[in-house]
Amino acid sequence: MNKFTSETTDETNPVILNLNIVQPPLETNLNSLIAPVSSTPIKPNLQFEFYVMGNMTDINFYISDAKGDKTTDMAFCVAYKAAKDSKNNKELCACVGSMLCSVVPGLRNSVEEALNGIGIRPRFVSLPSQAHENSIVVSDLPQLDWPSILVMFGYCIFLLCKSNFNERMIGYTPYNNYIPTCIRELQAKARFDPSNKLDIPFDATKANAITTMLGSRELGKAVITFLMNYSNHPDSQISNVCKYLNSILSGPNYY
Repeated sequence: MNKFTSETTDETNPVILNLNIVQPPLETNLNSLIAPVSSTPIKPNLQFEFYVMGNMTDINFYISDAKGDKTTDMAFCVAYKAAKDSKNNKELCACVGSMLCSVVPGLRNSVEEALNGIGIRPRFVSLPSQAHENSIVVSDLPQLDWPSILVMFGYCIFLLCKSNFNERMIGYTPYNNYIPTCIRELQAKARFDPSNKLDIPFDATKANAITTMLGSRELGKAVITFLMNYSNHPDSQISNVCKYLNSILSGPNYY
């Protein structure tokens, strides 16, 4: 199996919003007309500091033990199955992030930051070494070959970058009607075996959750940069998929 590789870092920053409101100095003539409401003078540099820390939820994030076809395949397949079965939007987004990083480890920082931003703290599950302790049964997992993984990877990118779809290519076709066409094109670019089965597109509720919750600007920029860098990859499956995704997403709303 082919795999995209890049440098990764495990560190992410907490989600903190720091809002400083500075009270401007009151004019002298205004003070002379209005009686003070307090004996404590109002200082010109008075500040309100407001910190918001969202509640963080620990959710499984599947990674590979080491580089290699089989371990990467297992992490992706577990995340794919969990995404299909999930009824929880946060778990769904964590699974999509796991799939992205299984294919492109270099997206991990951006994915973790996006997950932190929606209140998710990844609980890393390293596979296959931690499969047993997390009740993961290998025989229950879908068997996805490399073309299937590429198609699923591309579909996840479509959902993340929905607002970037090239309007000139879509024309007046509704987005939800256009996605099946994009999936068929992805399958052709990746040389996908039609006898295989992928449960995509997701239903509208899941698709909307991924787009609105995980589709941060920073992650979108990282994805676009990756697509541009790998559009000339020597592997024709990878380069064709990246070129196609890049052509679809390089519209007027480009990140």
